[in-house]
Amino acid sequence: MPDMARFDPFSPTFDHPLLNSSPDYGSRNGTFIRPIGVGVGGGLDSQLSFRERNKRLRNLEDEKNQLIEDLLYQLENTQNQLDRLQLDNSRESQYSRDAQLRESALQEQLLQVKMIMDRNSYIAVLIDADLLVFTKELLSKGEKGGKEAANNIFTSVTAFVADHLHHLETPKIVVRIYANIKSLSETLARLKIIERPAILDDFVRGLNSTHLLFDFVDVGPRMNATKEKLSEQFKTNLYDCHCHQVLLGCGSDGQYATLLEETLKDCSVLDHITLLEDVPFEKEVATLKENFKTTKFDNVFRTTKLGPVPSPPKGPLQAVTATLPALSRVESNTTNGTSSGPSTPGMTWASMTAQPAIAASKATTPGASTPTSMKSPEPIVSKPVTKAIDRNRHGQRIDKVDSSIPNHEIQRIKKLKLCNIYYLQGSSYCTSNNCSHSHTYPLSKGERNILREVARMTPCYYKLDCSDPECIYGHRCPQNDPNKSDCWYGDACRFKDFGHGIDVRVVKTTKV
Repeated sequence: MPDMARFDPFSPTFDHPLLNSSPDYGSRNGTFIRPIGVGVGGGLDSQLSFRERNKRLRNLEDEKNQLIEDLLYQLENTQNQLDRLQLDNSRESQYSRDAQLRESALQEQLLQVKMIMDRNSYIAVLIDADLLVFTKELLSKGEKGGKEAANNIFTSVTAFVADHLHHLETPKIVVRIYANIKSLSETLARLKIIERPAILDDFVRGLNSTHLLFDFVDVGPRMNATKEKLSEQFKTNLYDCHCHQVLLGCGSDGQYATLLEETLKDCSVLDHITLLEDVPFEKEVATLKENFKTTKFDNVFRTTKLGPVPSPPKGPLQAVTATLPALSRVESNTTNGTSSGPSTPGMTWASMTAQPAIAASKATTPGASTPTSMKSPEPIVSKPVTKAIDRNRHGQRIDKVDSSIPNHEIQRIKKLKLCNIYYLQGSSYCTSNNCSHSHTYPLSKGERNILREVARMTPCYYKLDCSDPECIYGHRCPQNDPNKSDCWYGDACRFKDFGHGIDVRVVKTTKV
């Protein structure tokens, strides 16, 4: 094999390509790079080239190992991230399932609560009857008119529900009407809207008896009681989950304007409020009107305001007469305990203070005069000549009180049960056909003065603002010390709201 000698591995010039060269792994065409230390002629530069080649191989091995380590590290990190993501996904899936279960439970609970709310749902109708006054046609019918008013309100509210609250099938209708019935009845009687104050009581009775949830409430004489009660009812019903709408009949009073302004701060409840508008709103409420729904009740309330209340006539109204304290008639003195015939009445403080002319005229006709109890009454009495009103520094009316009259005389006159209107202002001013007070007693001038003090024990409707110089009723408590805020009657005093602690020093006189 002659060719083998040519490649003698022990020959110094042996140049076998597989032993003396390293392939270029980066070469695409498979060409070889001449190894380090081999010259152009193919020889080795030195024996160190093997060490360098070995070092190079070790470096490559280290790089390979490092690459493997980096890949393993990256794989471990990726696996850890995958595990975390799988854990997060599992947790989110579990949370989502729990949330869906909770949502389903809450939806079911919400439906149940809504069913309960709708099952006991109601509409609240709150009315200030001092401002929204029923029509004359209804009021004048008394009890029958009250029933008609209740039915008209029920019909109007039912129509409102059908138009605006479609989700409610048969909500309850709760109506609360508030007013100072005594004051309102007297005002209506003075304006000739009703014949007498008692008709309003009949009207209220008819309204209250028509529907179980309809109530006409008498708030009493306390100032602003109507507005305070209605305002509290408004707030209570507005935030009641069963109340789906509040129909508020409040007129144009400034206190209600304040209430509505406070309500505007909570936008979530505005859709639950509807204003009843019959008399056009005045400025304070009209500016707030656009923020609320409005409605009207046909043929229920007046569409115009009440006219000014006329000054009291030359006698108080029948309504005031009806509030006089119960009195009893005192029979004339009799002899031997019998009543077979009248005798001359005993001497009284009133008879002693009568005008001397009257006493003289009686004295000039001895034996011919008839007993006092049998004399003809004086049907027309001269009216008080005072045409001026004394007032204190606050502009409050001050009436003079005759403290010289003995209490037993006042009690005696009260027991006579006399008609104050008839005797103090004239027979033409007592227009009641059923007046229960006496018109036949022969009242002397002294007794008339006592009767005037008795009449002062009944509070005047206009209180301290009364401008009638001939008003016969009281404008301050006759039992009150001006330096004290009450009297011995306490809370039972008929003047407790305005007639105590009045400054009685007169600073001006108003002529009328």
